[in-house]
Amino acid sequence: MITAGMVFTGFATAATAVLVAASQVLPVQITIVLLGVMAAFVLHDRSRVLLFAVLMVPSLSLVRRVTAGSAGYTDSDPLILLPIALVVAVVVLSWTKPRTDSSQRFVRGAAVAVIAGTAITLVLRGSFEVSSLFFAGLLVVPLMLAISLSTGRMPPVWNVVSSAIPALAVLAGTYGVIQFFFLPAWDRAWMITSRLTSIGAPLPMQVRVFGASESPGPYALFLGLAITLCLAKAVVEPRVLRRTAWVTVGAYILFPLLLSGVRSTLVGIVVSAVLLTIVRARGVTRLVFLAFLVGGYVLLQAVVGRFGSGSSILTSDRYSGFSTQDDSFIARVNLLRSVGNPLNYIVGDPAAANADNLYVSVLIRYGLLAAIALLTLMAALVVSAVQRLARGHTEGAALSMMFIATNSVFGPIFDALFGILIGIVMGAMMTAAVERNQSSPR
Repeated sequence: MITAGMVFTGFATAATAVLVAASQVLPVQITIVLLGVMAAFVLHDRSRVLLFAVLMVPSLSLVRRVTAGSAGYTDSDPLILLPIALVVAVVVLSWTKPRTDSSQRFVRGAAVAVIAGTAITLVLRGSFEVSSLFFAGLLVVPLMLAISLSTGRMPPVWNVVSSAIPALAVLAGTYGVIQFFFLPAWDRAWMITSRLTSIGAPLPMQVRVFGASESPGPYALFLGLAITLCLAKAVVEPRVLRRTAWVTVGAYILFPLLLSGVRSTLVGIVVSAVLLTIVRARGVTRLVFLAFLVGGYVLLQAVVGRFGSGSSILTSDRYSGFSTQDDSFIARVNLLRSVGNPLNYIVGDPAAANADNLYVSVLIRYGLLAAIALLTLMAALVVSAVQRLARGHTEGAALSMMFIATNSVFGPIFDALFGILIGIVMGAMMTAAVERNQSSPR
């Protein structure tokens, strides 16, 4: 008797044989994409496929660099599309599932408005080039994922993802330390060919660490989110040893984060830690978080003192804080001034350059509707996050939302694979809202 398992095994064996034969003539990047698609079929379950995509967020760029070798950076690598395509597949499959809530949600409407505004701009501008569609997809796909999670069409994945992120960050951070001291050949080639002059010289101990990510920004965002989750897990952990363990893991990840030289991420961590200390922590736990902040400052001074003299990046001036003499701070202030009248951006320009502010970037690229809707969505979720922290409800998602919102002021945080994590965090927050509202009296 032929069973479904036997059929599946036979199909997998045949597919593997075809793939092995095709790999002899196909570029290695396309072969890896096909392997990824095949792995998704094997995983079968939507939650597992989404977790598979999450695993690629901090690591895919390293795979791209290793496979590229001395060729270094290329902007036409099909590998970058793999995790986005997997998330799209998960979302599309979720549309066929029934909703578990029927009420209209304000935040869900705001997310839909962002998607609509982006689509309207693309159509009116006729911007259907691959690059325009790709960057629009980096914004739209995570929001579609958040909506799918919030409606219940997609199974909840937050608990699994939030448990995996700190472990992934330890691995990514460890590689970042190795990168700083030794700088492997593929990373050096990537720096040279991509002309990333803002991240230091392509030499050991003179580079701003970007780990297994494409640049220091997304790398720091991932590590910062992991540290934030470690702090959130520490506050809800009743056992002292495990609480200390979570803080220790966060402190370990902080070292490679400092080597990245990304100050905005540090601001996000500080804001999250202070809010957690004031709103949620109680008793001796508050002292633990204060000790973490003090220890982080001491570690920062140690990094600057040890490596600052031989580096053009990790200097005391860089970490002295935002001031009128800070080039980055001045550039962001001038950016807000340069926007002028927002009504000039009723319809955006998808081909426009990025801006170091999420809302300004969306305004310029995708128009006024998308920018206002995204700002509204973020503001509503921030308010909800503070309420949840005060009530001791889904602290990890709430604190992660605060971290994301803080960093949105400093850059277009969706313009990388990190957007997948943003979608999951938003979905967890919106799902929490549904659960609370359904349990309240009507």
